[in-house]
Amino acid sequence: MTNQGQTKRNIPLAPKETPFGLFLWGGREKFDRRKAILEAFIDNPIFSKKAVTLPSLARKDAWTRAALQSRELITLKLKNNWPHRQFMESIRFTDNMLPVQPQFRIFMSNLERQMSDEQKAIWIPKAERFEIFGSYSQTELGHGSNVRGIETTSTFDPATDEFVINSPTVSSTKFWIGATGIWATHSIVVARLIINGKEYGNHLFLTQLRNLDTQELMPGVEIYEMGPKVFQGMLGTDNGALRFHNVRVPRSQMLARNAQVLRDGMYVPPKNTKHSYGSMVTVRALMAEITGWDLLKAVTVAYHYTTFRKQFDHDKKGEETAVFNYASVRYRLLPLLAQATALVLVGQNIKRAYDRYTEEYLKTNDTSELEDLHLQTVGAKVYSTEITGHGVETCRIACGGHGYNAHSGFGRMYANSINAVTYEGDNYVVAQQVPRAILKHFKAKTESSLSSLSYLSFLRNDTTVAPIEVHSASDWLRRDTQRFVLEQRLVVLVQNHMDDTAAGKDTSFSTHALTMAHGDFVYWKGLWEVIDRSKNESFAPSLVALAQVFSLSILQNAHLTLIPPLALTGRQRRLLADAYRNALDDLAENHVAKVIDAYGFTEYELDSALARADQTPYEAFFEGAQKSEMNNMQHLWPMMVDTRRIWKRLEEEKDSGTVKSRL
Repeated sequence: MTNQGQTKRNIPLAPKETPFGLFLWGGREKFDRRKAILEAFIDNPIFSKKAVTLPSLARKDAWTRAALQSRELITLKLKNNWPHRQFMESIRFTDNMLPVQPQFRIFMSNLERQMSDEQKAIWIPKAERFEIFGSYSQTELGHGSNVRGIETTSTFDPATDEFVINSPTVSSTKFWIGATGIWATHSIVVARLIINGKEYGNHLFLTQLRNLDTQELMPGVEIYEMGPKVFQGMLGTDNGALRFHNVRVPRSQMLARNAQVLRDGMYVPPKNTKHSYGSMVTVRALMAEITGWDLLKAVTVAYHYTTFRKQFDHDKKGEETAVFNYASVRYRLLPLLAQATALVLVGQNIKRAYDRYTEEYLKTNDTSELEDLHLQTVGAKVYSTEITGHGVETCRIACGGHGYNAHSGFGRMYANSINAVTYEGDNYVVAQQVPRAILKHFKAKTESSLSSLSYLSFLRNDTTVAPIEVHSASDWLRRDTQRFVLEQRLVVLVQNHMDDTAAGKDTSFSTHALTMAHGDFVYWKGLWEVIDRSKNESFAPSLVALAQVFSLSILQNAHLTLIPPLALTGRQRRLLADAYRNALDDLAENHVAKVIDAYGFTEYELDSALARADQTPYEAFFEGAQKSEMNNMQHLWPMMVDTRRIWKRLEEEKDSGTVKSRL
């Protein structure tokens, strides 16, 4: 059998509005922003994805294109009065990280949260009009997640009313600083404040890096673009290596909403230190939802291709079977669709909570909710990035050999998502903060203040917990059964962590598993809460089907941690496997097409030869081969022809040498 003559996939060219789609996208406002962005992009040549094969571009050319796209986005924002959120969302439609990305994502958010009202009146308008290009300089060559170890200094000079910023060592070089190698004119620099020889910890300083009229470096500023990243990821980001040599910054440019330095050098400390969480919480709150969309695109591409691709006579009926119908594919893709949906829906709630906090904080300076948000976003960062990075690669593998072709888009998706497991903190380092918070609340007996820590009540009480009651596959669909396993796993892991901590053992590896287990519970709980609020919607059955696959997928490993007498019996494990298989079949046969259709990713958004509106994957791949930059290599033809004659010359030289030796 052949794969000829198969039908094209139903890939939309424009967003299709449905009640289910509006729900998944987070409401009409966000859906309409998406629609407006696509309308602005599709007919604009600078944003064309078909005219340019990004993997074939040299890195300098790819970055140049990203810089020109940034300029065009700035024009669109200013001309159409796009809100900041729409501008940030529009960057993601380029499938790249642009140099303008930090402007609102972290630069202006810090100006808004950390500057005094007087400072904001000066600097916010400049940033909003893009009179200045911003970045955020925290990470150093020698210090990433360990912010307390930062070496860059900012010493107050009372004679000139300035701070003098210095990079005293090579390891103090600011590194990985996004949009700083070429683009940024100003950066918020994290440095150790020193006054009269006394250190006051890390503070933020708005520092000019480049001349606004020429883009030349300011005196004492040394910057290099740090070079390519692995997998050719983040091509549009000019990460900088940045050093300071006695760079002077006016005292008025230390961000002064919380702490200040007065003219006479007196230090006014912040009323509380929780605001220091803010910068990382900002980015991680965005990541909580964004990572889910990254995974959804990969799953959607894989779904379109595996339902198109036919291979082998699975049913012995003389016809080849769609690859998607094999268990080896369904068991990989469908859980990822459910997990991605959980990441998006729960991530939207985390982002909404952060937005509410930010709005209130700007009015009242109240940081009482920040610690809880910090815990939520740390857990979400670790959980979502682990699932997304490895999930994208799973989608590629599920598409077989064609998934390895750059035109499939998986290489780009993977390169731009897997970095998230280390930026904003290596997951194994960041994950340690969740167990630390769990122990803190347990010792303080305050776990009841956070519903996500409900399982700590089992450790608090000495009452014996009865083994689970499961007598049929359908029993595994009950939420009380699912909750029991997820909570009891956490009880075991938390107890182990407390025992290891008390024994002085290094827990830096085991805390990752605990954080992921905590994430399973938080996202399980959050997903079902979202579904309960939507139980009367027409699409509720599809949401339930997704939630059951999500729940049963995480239970596959969760139950393995349980110890006697709570460990599952052999029959209960078999029933769990049956329930999982039934849930996957239900999602595949009755709901997955509705879910994919509701998300409605357009051809432009997917940007994959495996998901074209007017071509089959085979036609798109063949067209890609026709356009390869390697098709016109005639300048090497003479070399190749000559290479094929090397053997003859060597033989002639050998024969000639033999003759000479005889003479």
